[in-house]
Amino acid sequence: MTLLDTEKDHGNIYCELIDQDIQGDHPFFRFESHCRMAMANIGLAISCGTRLAETRELLEIIDTLYNNLSSPEEKLQDQVRKKLNHEDDVWLDMKQKFSSGDARSSYLILAHAGVKLALSDLVDMRKDSRFTEFVSDYLLNYMYKLSVALYREAIGHVLL
Repeated sequence: MTLLDTEKDHGNIYCELIDQDIQGDHPFFRFESHCRMAMANIGLAISCGTRLAETRELLEIIDTLYNNLSSPEEKLQDQVRKKLNHEDDVWLDMKQKFSSGDARSSYLILAHAGVKLALSDLVDMRKDSRFTEFVSDYLLNYMYKLSVALYREAIGHVLL
């Protein structure tokens, strides 16, 4: 038996939010990873040099929402929240953007997918009584609206 075998259950990872070790495949860790993936893709979209202010605003929004899970007092600024409240889900064809090699649109669609996955993780987290108090309606609502805003920005159909 090695030192590693006796010290710890390797399937568990420490979760600072609830101050406990939990399964490594818990929705909390997936949420973190999906948010980081979305942030990285927004960063890549920023590197394309187009609509920088709008794209940086999307990065700021996801960072605020990501932090809202552990710090509920961290909220979106009123003007940003009002912009997001005007977002409605739409379906538009991305084939033209992808076939033209539009990297920024592709990065933003990847960010959109990451936010949608993070939203699903939040829904799963809310089912776990240890996390219920952390996953607010506010967080769920604005993560959804952010996913729509990312999609619209990616295709150039922006209402902000």
